[in-house]
Amino acid sequence: MQQVITERLTGIEKKVKQLAKKMEQLQKDNLALEEENRKLKSGLAVYKQQADQSPSMGVADIAPTGNSKSGADKSSKKLKKEIEQYLKEIDKCIMWLQNN
Repeated sequence: MQQVITERLTGIEKKVKQLAKKMEQLQKDNLALEEENRKLKSGLAVYKQQADQSPSMGVADIAPTGNSKSGADKSSKKLKKEIEQYLKEIDKCIMWLQNN
């Protein structure tokens, strides 16, 4: 009887240690995500500020341009993709934070 109790307690202790380790990892992940989210929001604020300062300018006008029109098009497309990716990552971070 006592051996069964000891085995169960040992099993519970292992599970608690696993949970503690997992919680610690999740907390580290959460901190990393919060930092990334902060950086993304900061970057987004910069783009919004640039857009507000030049309301007639589009995203392509804010992007650094090359010497040719095709270089500017490539640059603006790349910037748009980056912004879309940042927004997706921000949305993921927000959803993850809301669920935890």
